[in-house]
Amino acid sequence: MSSHATLSPRPDVHRRQRRAVRNVVLSCVAVLLIGQLLIGALSLAALMRLGADSTADRLGLIAGRSAGQIQAGLNLGKPLTQYFGLSLVFEGLRADIPELQAAAVVLRDGTVLAADGPAIDATPLLRELQLGGSRARASSGSELLLALPLAEPEGGRQGALIIAVNAESLPEGIDLWRNVRFLLFVTLGAAVAMAIGMQRLPVQRIAAAGWMRLALPVLIMLAAQGLYTVHTVHDFRNIWQQVIQQNARVIGEGLERDLERVLGYGIEVERLRGVEQPMQRALGAFPLLGGMRLLAMDGGVLAQAGSVPDREATLVFILEVPGASEPQARLELYADQALMRSEVRARALDAATIAVVAMVAALELMLMLQVLMDRAFSARGGAARSTAAAPSVTLHAPDDPSRLGMVVRPVMFAFLFAMALPLGFLPLYARSLLSPGVSEGMAAMLVAIPTAAEMGAGLVMALLAGRLIDRRGWVTPVAWGLALAVAGNIACALADSLTTLTLARALAGLGYGLVWMALQGFIVNLGPPQYRGRNMTAVIAGLFAGHMTGAAVGGMLASQAGQRPVFVVGAFMVLVTAFAARHLLSPYRSVSPAASSAGSPAAPAQSMGTASVRIPAAQGSVSQVGSGSLKRLLTDRGYMALLLGCVVPFSIAQVGLLSYALPLYFDAQGATAADVGRVIMLYGFCVIYIGPLLGRATDRSRHWKRWITAGGMVGASGLLMLHWVPGVWGVAGAVLLLAVASCLAGAAQTPYMLARESAAAYGAAGATGIMRGADKFGQMLGPLLVGAMFAGMGMSAALVWTGALYLAGTLLFWTLAPKSN
Repeated sequence: MSSHATLSPRPDVHRRQRRAVRNVVLSCVAVLLIGQLLIGALSLAALMRLGADSTADRLGLIAGRSAGQIQAGLNLGKPLTQYFGLSLVFEGLRADIPELQAAAVVLRDGTVLAADGPAIDATPLLRELQLGGSRARASSGSELLLALPLAEPEGGRQGALIIAVNAESLPEGIDLWRNVRFLLFVTLGAAVAMAIGMQRLPVQRIAAAGWMRLALPVLIMLAAQGLYTVHTVHDFRNIWQQVIQQNARVIGEGLERDLERVLGYGIEVERLRGVEQPMQRALGAFPLLGGMRLLAMDGGVLAQAGSVPDREATLVFILEVPGASEPQARLELYADQALMRSEVRARALDAATIAVVAMVAALELMLMLQVLMDRAFSARGGAARSTAAAPSVTLHAPDDPSRLGMVVRPVMFAFLFAMALPLGFLPLYARSLLSPGVSEGMAAMLVAIPTAAEMGAGLVMALLAGRLIDRRGWVTPVAWGLALAVAGNIACALADSLTTLTLARALAGLGYGLVWMALQGFIVNLGPPQYRGRNMTAVIAGLFAGHMTGAAVGGMLASQAGQRPVFVVGAFMVLVTAFAARHLLSPYRSVSPAASSAGSPAAPAQSMGTASVRIPAAQGSVSQVGSGSLKRLLTDRGYMALLLGCVVPFSIAQVGLLSYALPLYFDAQGATAADVGRVIMLYGFCVIYIGPLLGRATDRSRHWKRWITAGGMVGASGLLMLHWVPGVWGVAGAVLLLAVASCLAGAAQTPYMLARESAAAYGAAGATGIMRGADKFGQMLGPLLVGAMFAGMGMSAALVWTGALYLAGTLLFWTLAPKSN
C-alpha cells in the first residue's frame, strides 16, 4: 500500500509542467477572448451608432421640409405664436414618417405652441440649439428626439420643431447578427489555433523569459483581430453607401411629390417658375448630392441646380399627374462622387481606428500576462530583511528589476482606462447640467470648469504627494488615491448641477494625482537607478494606452447606455485597478526605498526572473529620505535648467499643439474631428511602443543630457518646419516629431534629475513631484500662450514661435546644465 502511495519525483515534475503549460494556454485564450470581446463591442457599437446617424439624417431631411415650410411663413411676416396650419404640418409628418410618436412646435423657453401626441421633454434639445447647432438630437431607450430651429426674422422670437420617433429597429442594410457570427467564427478558430500551437511548444520555450514565448499567441490574436477588422471595414463601406442612396432617394421623393402637387393644379410643366429654389434647399440639406435638374420629356432642361456632370444620373424620378395619359417631366439627381468616396473612406477609417484601439488594449493584457508568467516560472525569493548592524542588505524581489516598470504598467493602464472613460463627453455632460437661458459665451466657459478643477487638483496633489511618498511609502497614497477616484466617479454620476460636478471632478483629480505620483514613486524609490529610464517609459506607455482605449470605450458606453452609467463603470474599473495593484505590487509592500544615487548603482543578481538588489543600509529607511532642503533643490542649476529649459517648454508645445492648435488648424483646413483623433493617436503610438525601446537605450548610454537635448532639438524642429511646410501634413509631421521628442527626452529626464545630489537629499518622489508639477504648469500655460500668439499673428506663425521658444529652452538647458556623469 505504502509503495503505491509514494510517487516518484519525475512524474511529479511532468505533472507540474503540464499544469503550468495548461494554465499558460488558458490564460492566453482568455486574453484572446477579452480582446475579441472588446473589438466586437466597439465595432458593433459603432455600427449601431452609424445606424442611429443614418436614421437621424433621414428624419432630418423629412422633417426639414416641414420646418422649411414653417420658416418660409415666418420669413413672410407670420408671427410664430400665431402661426396657423401647424396641425396640417403634423399630418404631413405622420404621413411621411410612419414611426412618428409625437411632434410639437415650441418656443425657446419651452412654451408649447402646438403638439400632436404625448408631451416631449425638449429642454436639452433647446439648450443645444441655443449654442448654435443646425439641429439637436437625443436618444432615450428606443425613442429618438430631433429638434430643428425656427426663428422670426430680424431677431424675433425663436423656437423649434420637435419630433419623437420609435427608432428601435435598425435601418435597412445593417445586419448586426451577420457581424456577430463572423466575430464568433474568427474567435473560435483563433482560440483553437492558439491552444494547439501553445501545446506543441516545448516547455523550456514557454518558461524562458522574454517576448518570444508570447510571439505565437500575439500573432494569432493580431491575425484574428485583423480578419475581423477587414470584415467590419467592408460592412461600414457597404452600409454607408446604402445610407447615402437612401437619403438621396428621400430628397428626390420629397421634390417629386411637391412638383407633382403643383402640376396637379393644371399648370404646364414648361410654365413652372422658381423650381431652382427648392432644388437648392435640397442640395443644402444633403451636400452629397452634387446637382439636380428638371427635364421635359423631350429632353429640354427646365431647371437646374448645382453641378450636373456629363454622365448617367444617380437617381431618376418620373413626374406623373393623375388623369394624364403621359408622364410630365423627369427629375434627375446627380451625386458628388468625390465627396461620396471621401465619406465612405472616412467611415472605413473609423472602423479601422476602432480596431487599432482594441488591439492596443489586447496587447496591454498580453504584457500583464507576461509579467504573471515570469513570476510563475521563476524561483520565488524571500521577503526583504534589513539589520542595523549589517552594512548592506540583500533585497529579494519577485521580478527582474530592469522590468519593474512592466510590473507597474498594467496597474497604470487599468487606472487611466477608468479615469479616461468620461473624457469624450465630459463637456457635453457639463452642458446638460447648465440652467436654461445661459448665453453661448458663458456656457462655453462654464463647461470647462469641471475639467479645469480636475487638472488643478491633480497639479496640487502632484506637488504634495511626492513628500508624502518619500516619508510614508507608496502603499498609503495608492490606497487613498483609489478611494478618492471611486468616490469622485460615483459623485459625478449623482451630480445634479455644475457645482456638484466640479467638486466631483476635483475629488477625482485628487485621486488621480495621488495614484499617478505614487506609481512613479514606486519606480524611483524601489527601482535600481540604472533602469529608471526604461521603467519610467514603461509606466508612461501604460498611461497613454489606458487613456487612448478608455476614451474610446467610454464614448461607446455613453452612446449606448447614457452618460451617467459610464461614471459608475469608471468607479468599478478603479476597483479593478485596486485588485491589479494588490496582485502585482503586494510583494513590494514591505520593501524599503532603494534611495541609492546614480553614482552608487545597485547591482542586480538575476536568476530566472528573481532579482537580488543590494541596498545601502543607511539609505534604506524611509524616515531618512526627504530630509533635504527645498531651497537647495530649487537653486540646483541642473534641476532648474531641466524644469525651465525642457519640462515647461515641452509641455507648452505639447498641449498647445495637441489640445488647442491641432483641432483649430485641422478645422480651418477642412479636416474632420476624426482626423484630429487619428493624428493624436499617432502621438500615443510613438509613446507606447517607441518610448520603452528608447528607454533601454538611454539606460545603456547614461548620457542623459545628450538625450534630453536631442529630444528638444527634434521637437522644436517639427514646429519650426511649419514655416516651410504648412498645412495638414506639416502639422501631422510636427505632431510625429514632438512624439519622438517625448520618447527621446522623457526616458532621460527622470534619471538625470534623480542623479542630482540635491534631488536625492530632498527625496526622489518629492523631486519627481515638483517636476511633474512643472509639467502640469506648462500644460495649463500652453493653450493660453499659443492662443494669445494665434490671436496676434495666425496659427502657423504661433506654432513656429512656440517651436522657437522650445528651441531656446533646449539651448538654455544645454548651456547651463551640468553633464550627466
